Amino acid sequence: MNFIKSYKLVEKEQGYDLILFIDSDMDDVEFAQEFSKIDKENIKRLNKNIIDYIKDKFPDKKINMVKIMAGTVLLTSFFYSAPIRAHAAQAPASSITESQSAYNYNIKVSVNGNLQSFSAKPFIYNNVTYVPLYDIGKSIGATVWWNDSSNTVGINKNGNMIAFVRGSSLARVNGVQVKMPNSIVIDRITFAPLRFISENLGYDVNLNSTTQTVNITSPKSQKSNTYTVVAGDSLWKIARKYGISVEELKRANNLTSDNIYPGQSFIIPGKGQATPAPVPKPPSGNNTQWPSVTYVVQSGDTATSIAKKFGVSVQQVLEYNYMEPDQWFDAGDRIAISGYAPRVTTVKPGEDSNAQRTGTAVDWNLEGQYLVKRGDVFTITDVDTGKKFKAQMIGGYNHIDVEPMTVSDTNIMKSIFGNWQWSPRAVVIYHNGMNIAASLSGMPHGVDTIENGVNGHFDLYMKNSSSHSTSTSKVYIQQHQNMVLKAAGQ
Repeated sequence: MNFIKSYKLVEKEQGYDLILFIDSDMDDVEFAQEFSKIDKENIKRLNKNIIDYIKDKFPDKKINMVKIMAGTVLLTSFFYSAPIRAHAAQAPASSITESQSAYNYNIKVSVNGNLQSFSAKPFIYNNVTYVPLYDIGKSIGATVWWNDSSNTVGINKNGNMIAFVRGSSLARVNGVQVKMPNSIVIDRITFAPLRFISENLGYDVNLNSTTQTVNITSPKSQKSNTYTVVAGDSLWKIARKYGISVEELKRANNLTSDNIYPGQSFIIPGKGQATPAPVPKPPSGNNTQWPSVTYVVQSGDTATSIAKKFGVSVQQVLEYNYMEPDQWFDAGDRIAISGYAPRVTTVKPGEDSNAQRTGTAVDWNLEGQYLVKRGDVFTITDVDTGKKFKAQMIGGYNHIDVEPMTVSDTNIMKSIFGNWQWSPRAVVIYHNGMNIAASLSGMPHGVDTIENGVNGHFDLYMKNSSSHSTSTSKVYIQQHQNMVLKAAGQ
C-alpha cells in the first residue's frame, strides 16, 4: 500500500471516518482525470486493497466511511462494513439488535400488510432501519425526485414534502429543517431511514420483533373534516390550506394557544364559513424605507413565534418580508413587522438570454436577497477571463455563501484564482435571465455541504453586501465593493 501518502481519522459519534491521501507526482486535477479513467474492476481491486489495509492498520477501530483524496480532490468514497464479530451471532433469533461492526440485513418491510421486495435489500445500521428511497416511494405511491448536480433527493406524498442532501443528518420537512438519521449511499442507491420517512409522510410504523418485520400502515381513514399535523405545520398554514381563518380553526378545536405538534388531530370546520384575512398590498414603485417596527431574528424563531411576539398574523409577517410559507428566517436577519420591508426593482427575470461579463449593480439588501435565495443554482462568470462555472447558494443573509456544484466547477474556479486566496475578483451572476454584478473571494472556509473537491464555501457579495461578522476587516469588505463596481463596468 505504498501509494497511500498519509491518512486522517475523523472521530464520529459511533466510530471513525478514514481519509486516505494518495501519493501522486501529478497535480490534483491531472491525477483526478487519470483516476476517472480506471474501469470498475480496478476500482473494486483498489477498494479491496484498502479494506486489507484497514484490517491491518486499524484492527481495533470502527471505521464507518472511507474517503480517498488526491490533495484536495475527492477521488472516491465508500461505506466500510467490517466482518461481523463472532459474539453478534449469539443474539437470540427474535432480536434485531444491530451489530456495531456491520449492516444487519435480517429485516423485512411490509406496507399495509403486503411484504415488499425491493431492488436492494433493506438493512439495519446503528439501530436504524434503512430502505432504498425510490423503492419505498414506489411502494406507498409517493413521488421521488433527485438532483445529481446538487446531490439532493426528496419524496412527496399527500402534500407532505421531505428533501435532504445525500449523506446528511438534516432534512427539510415541509420547508422546516429537522434532524434525521444520516442517509446512506451504496452503489449509487440512496438508502433512507424508514421510520423518519414514513412517519413524516403520515404513516404509522410498528416493529414486529418476532418476525423481524417493520410494518408500514396508512393511518386509519379519517373523515374529510379532520387533519393530522405533520412536521413544519402551523395553524396559519393549516387554515390557509382549507380556506378558513386561524380563529375558526382554534375555536373548532378549543385551542387556547398557537402551539401544535406532529400527530395532533384537528377538526376542520365546514368550508365557506371563513372570512379570509385581508391581503396587504405592497407600496407602488420602489420602497427604500423600513417601517416603524422591525425585528432582528433570533436563533429558533419562526413566523408563528414572531407573529405571536408582536400580536400580528403570520400572514402579515410573511407578506411584509416577501416570503413563502416554506421559507425560513435566518438568525441575525432584520425583518419588517408593521409594514413592508424595503425593496426596489432594477433588474427583471428573463431580460437577458445568456451570461455576460458585465452585469447590473443590484443592492443586496433592497433587491438582491429576493432574487437569489438559498438552494438556487446559477452561473458565475469571471469578468477578466470570461471563464464560467456553476455554483449554489447554501446560506447567508448579509451576503451569499456559495459552493461550486461539481469537482469540474471547482477546478475552473481554482484556475481563475490560481491559488485559494481571500482577495476577491469581479464576477457576474447569471440567474433566471438576469446578469448581476458581484464579487467573489477565493478562500474556502466554514460549512461544507457539497462533495466538489474542496472543503468549505466561498463569499459572494453584491452591492452593499456586508460580512456575517462585525470583526471582519473593513478593507476586505471595501475590496468586494470595488469588484462589484468593476463587474458593473464602472
